[in-house]
Amino acid sequence: MSKTGIFYASKGGVTEGFAKQIAEKLGADLHNMKDAKVEAIAGYDNVVLMASSYFFGALMEDWGKNVKLLHTVDFSGKNVAIVGVGSQERHPDSFCSGAADFYDKLRYSGARFVGDVCPCGYEFSFSRMERGGRMLGLCLDKGDAKAAEKIDEWVKAVQPVFAK
Repeated sequence: MSKTGIFYASKGGVTEGFAKQIAEKLGADLHNMKDAKVEAIAGYDNVVLMASSYFFGALMEDWGKNVKLLHTVDFSGKNVAIVGVGSQERHPDSFCSGAADFYDKLRYSGARFVGDVCPCGYEFSFSRMERGGRMLGLCLDKGDAKAAEKIDEWVKAVQPVFAK
């Protein structure tokens, strides 16, 4: 089985809680970007990059300084999944937009992006995570009662790819 690492940044603990749920279901190692080094990503075949968005689509600051270093890791052949955390109610004009920075930074890196989802059931007016009628990855709303259900569905979709 391939090794999976979840790299996340969390200020208030919501993203960390979601990261722990996903890690338990995937059997993944957790890395808080407050203390982790970007180089640690190199040791994983499957990488989940997670961040909450602040203000109008900015990445949580612990990722902000590290996202610029992603180019130092060889992503060729790695499966990369993106998870964004936001609030559709408070920021419908930038819902989970910060997490799109991962895609923008890595789209020419040789990474294989997995885990895109339908924007069905989300209520927002704009998100940089939406491209071509799909969300680049899982978007979680801290106030969504169905977040655990969305995590379960998403994990079922990425597990077969991560198991290869």
